Amino acid sequence: MFGLGFLNSFFLFALAAMALPIIIHILNRRRLRKIRFSSLEFIDELSRRRMSRVNLRRWIVLLLRTLAVTFVVLAFARPTLHSRAALFMPAAAAKQIVICVDMSASMGVERETGTAFTQAKILAKRVVDESARNDVLNVVASSGSSRLLFESGTTNKQIVKKAIDGLEVADERASLTKALETAVGHFRESELRSGEIYVVSDFRETADSLLVSGTPAGLRVILLPVYLEAVDNVSIDRVFTPRKLIRPGEVVRVGVSVTNHSRENPAEFPVELFIDEKRKAEKFVNLSPAASATVTFSVSINDWGSHRCRVAKNRDRLPIDDDRFFMLDVSRRIPVTLMRGKRFVEDDKQTASYFYVDKALNPRGSGESEFSVKVVDEKDLTTAALPDRGVVVWTDPHRLDRNRFELLKRYLHTGGRLMVFLGGGSSGQWREDGFARYFGIKKATHRKAEESLRSFQKDHPVFSIFNEEELELLSRSRVREYIAVAGVAPDSILAYLGSGDAGIWECRRGDGRAVVVSASPDMASGDLPLSPMFLPLIHTTVSYLASSEGAEFHRENYPGTDLFFDLPAGWRRQGHEHRVANELGEQEQAVFFDLPHGETKAMISRPKRVGFYKLLADTTLVSEAVVNVDTRESNLNPQELAGEYLGDATVVDDSADFATTLQRERQGREIYPLFLLVAISALVLESLLGRRA
Repeated sequence: MFGLGFLNSFFLFALAAMALPIIIHILNRRRLRKIRFSSLEFIDELSRRRMSRVNLRRWIVLLLRTLAVTFVVLAFARPTLHSRAALFMPAAAAKQIVICVDMSASMGVERETGTAFTQAKILAKRVVDESARNDVLNVVASSGSSRLLFESGTTNKQIVKKAIDGLEVADERASLTKALETAVGHFRESELRSGEIYVVSDFRETADSLLVSGTPAGLRVILLPVYLEAVDNVSIDRVFTPRKLIRPGEVVRVGVSVTNHSRENPAEFPVELFIDEKRKAEKFVNLSPAASATVTFSVSINDWGSHRCRVAKNRDRLPIDDDRFFMLDVSRRIPVTLMRGKRFVEDDKQTASYFYVDKALNPRGSGESEFSVKVVDEKDLTTAALPDRGVVVWTDPHRLDRNRFELLKRYLHTGGRLMVFLGGGSSGQWREDGFARYFGIKKATHRKAEESLRSFQKDHPVFSIFNEEELELLSRSRVREYIAVAGVAPDSILAYLGSGDAGIWECRRGDGRAVVVSASPDMASGDLPLSPMFLPLIHTTVSYLASSEGAEFHRENYPGTDLFFDLPAGWRRQGHEHRVANELGEQEQAVFFDLPHGETKAMISRPKRVGFYKLLADTTLVSEAVVNVDTRESNLNPQELAGEYLGDATVVDDSADFATTLQRERQGREIYPLFLLVAISALVLESLLGRRA
C-alpha cells in the first residue's frame, strides 16, 4: 500500500492561494448592457448556444488556473511517495529510530577498507547524521543476544555516535531476530507513533530462519548490508580427540575437520598442531570449492597432566576460525570406581568379592599403583562417582533403583566403561530390573558346576598380551558357581566355560562398552581370586576398557552460551573464592549448582571470547574448559535478501549515493517534478483556451 507524504508540509497552508483565480475571475467578469432590437430576435437562440460554449471554456480555464496554482504549491511542499506511509505525514514529526548493529564473529572479516565491523559502525553513524534534529535515537548491540545501549533513547547525536564507536565485535553467532525483537519492543514502549529500525549487518549465516515479519503500523525496517560480495574463507570446524584415557607415551590420533566455504576457488594451506604452544606436527591440505576434509595427526605425550592444545592454519580474511583449541589429559593413573553389590558369608567371616578386586587393583593399599580406586555401594551411586575416562567395576550386582540404573545407562551411552561380575548376584533382583535385557541377556540361570575358562579370543586386547602358558595357567582356575546366560552374540564372547556357556563377553552400548564376567571374584564362586593370573586379568581388562575408543568428540562450548566446568571428585567448594579467568586475564565469579544424584557443577554465564578458561579456587587450579567459535559464522557467502527473509523490510545498498538512497528509503521518492509538470501543463492549456475565450 502506497501513501503520500510531504517533506515541507508547512507549504500546504499556501493552498489557500487556490482561491485567487476564482476571486480574479469573479472580479473580472464583464457586465454587459442589454439592448433589444426587434429585427435581431431571430438570432437569440443561436447566441445562447454560442455563449454556453464560451462559458464552458471559461470554466475550464478557471479550473486549469486553479490546478496550476494548486500543483505549484504542492510541488513546493516536496511530495514523496513510499509504501506504508501515513497520508500527509509531515517530515518534521519526531520519529523513534533504532539502529541494530551486528557484532557477530563474521563481522570481523577483513576487507580493503578495514573490517566489516568498522564499516558497520560508519554506516550506523551515517544513519545518525541523516536523522532529524528531534528524532529519538537508540542502538541495539546484537550478537548471540541483544541489548539496548540507552534505556529510553536520546536526541543527542554525539552521545549515540560515541556509543557506537565503543562497540566491539564478539566471537558469537548472530541472531538478528533477537535484535529486531528488542528494537520492536522498544518502539512499542515509545510514545512516538512513527519509527524506523535500521539493521546494519553482513547478512551472512545467522541463527534465524526468518528475519522480518509483521512489523507494527508506523514502523519501517530498513536493511543496510555492509557488503554484498562473497568472500573466500577456510575454517577449522572441529577437533576429534580420543574419548579414552591417555597414558604417558601412548600414541593417539587427533582428527581436524576443515572446510573451504568458497563456491568457486580451491584452497591450499598448512595445518599445524601445537601442544603447550610447542609445534608438534604440520600437514598440507588441498580443498576443492565447497569441500571438507579431515586431517589426522598421530602424537604422543610423555608428561602426565592436562595439556593445552591448538590446531592452526594460515591466516585468511576471517582470522577467528583459523585456530581451534582443545585439551588432552594424560593420566598417570586410571580412575576406577569399585561398586559393590551384595555381601557373602564364608567361614563365619563376612567377605565381600569386591575385596579381591580392590586388592588386585591396589595391592599395597598405598595409592601409588597404576589405578586410583574409589569404593561405593550400588545404592549410593551418583554422577560424581562415575569416573571420566575411567572404569566402573561392579561386583555382585543386586539391584539398582530406576534412577540409578538410568544414570548408569547414560554413562555407558556417552562413552563410559563398565566391568561386571555376575556370579555372586545370583539371588539379586537385577534379572527383573531390566539390567539383563540391557546387556542382551534373554535368559539367566544360576548354576553350580565345576568348570574352567577356556577357548579364549586370543586376538582380543584383553588376552592378546598373554602367552600360551599364561592362558593355560588361567584355565586351571575352577569356577564352581556362575550365571549361565542365553542370547549373548557368539562373536562378542571373549572366553567360554567348559560347559559351553559364555564365561566372559563384551557388549557395546552407545559410545561405551562393558565386559561381563559370569562368575563372581570370591572364594564361594571358585578359586579364580587365588590364581596368579587373576591380577593380570583384572589389570588388562580395566586398562583395555579405559584405553578403548569411545565418542569421537566432546561437547563444544561456544561464545554466548553458558560454560560448565567438571569438578574433581570429592572437591569441596567451601572456604574458597572461586573465579574463572580467561587468557586475557578477565575474571568473574563462578556459580555453583547441584544436579540430581549429587553431582556439582560450576559455570559462568555466556563467555564472549574463544580460548582457554581456568576455574580457580583462590590461586589453585581446579578445572579447565575450552571455548571455540561456532563455524557456521564462517560461511561468508551472501544470503539472498528476498522472500520471507526480507518480509516487510527494504534494502539500502551502500554502493550508490548513500545519503540520497537512504533519504529515499526513509522519506519516500520525491515526486515534485511530476507536480510541476502538471502545473505547467495546466498553464499551457489555460493559455491556449484563454486566447479563444
